[in-house]
Amino acid sequence: MDSPLKSPGRLPSLSALRAFEAAARLGNLARAADELFVTHGAISHQIKALESQLGFKLFARHGRGVVLTPQGQRLASTLNGAFGAIASEISAIAQEQQRPRLVITCLPSFAAKWLTPRLGEFIGQHPHIELWIRSTKTRENLAAEDIDLGIRVGEGKWPGLYLEHLMDDEFAVVASPHLAGGLPASPADLSRYLLLRSDTEPWARWFEAAGIAGSEPQGSMVFNDSALLVQAAAEGQGIGLARASLIQPELASGKLVKLFDLTVPMPGAYWIVAPEAPPWRPAVATFVAWLKQKASAG
Repeated sequence: MDSPLKSPGRLPSLSALRAFEAAARLGNLARAADELFVTHGAISHQIKALESQLGFKLFARHGRGVVLTPQGQRLASTLNGAFGAIASEISAIAQEQQRPRLVITCLPSFAAKWLTPRLGEFIGQHPHIELWIRSTKTRENLAAEDIDLGIRVGEGKWPGLYLEHLMDDEFAVVASPHLAGGLPASPADLSRYLLLRSDTEPWARWFEAAGIAGSEPQGSMVFNDSALLVQAAAEGQGIGLARASLIQPELASGKLVKLFDLTVPMPGAYWIVAPEAPPWRPAVATFVAWLKQKASAG
């Protein structure tokens, strides 16, 4: 199988490059020798050998000292960035081995009603992984903010990100079994009740599927967080149009009941998004596998 790694081509010796980078950064051959625990003569010899191999000068004499040539400045800048990136990656890998950290972002409603109730199982299976959950409605820049994974809802059109389908969802009509005035006998009776919905999830599509004429009901309560909608419905404040994925704990406990068999599909889907495609580091791959297993289990 072909390796995804590219050949770096022919390079000078690493010790010579390190000697030059240190001398360029510190502005002094003697200080570079101290940093690398070698003699001043060794640093001078390595830089001269490097210049001979490259075919151009890296330093020029300036009085009793030396200054970088334009070519030396270019190479020093490149080496400094490369060595810094290597050191940073080694540090990150070492920290990952000690206790890997996993940063995840998702909607507050998904975090509260779907993810958090299941996380105890993951933590129990993988206590060495430190989870950071960022619940927000703001679409964050994963790469810029060092976020490993996002769980988003939509059509899956987010350029520059790697996407995997997580699950679909649907809307169901739910209410507290102790709703004041009793539960409606048919969809037509909904007009007598206070209706609850999310600000992005209107009743119109469900009414159309139920064969109820008319536009969006005026007597409704609108939430900007679907988790608050579920809580309000469970407390008997009205009848809610809720995502099926977010009401399972309330249905299981009896705080909510599903009023009708009719459901309508949620536009779009839930997606796992990442700043880059697999292969991922072990903690990320482990969490994604667990997440997909939980989604498929319902």
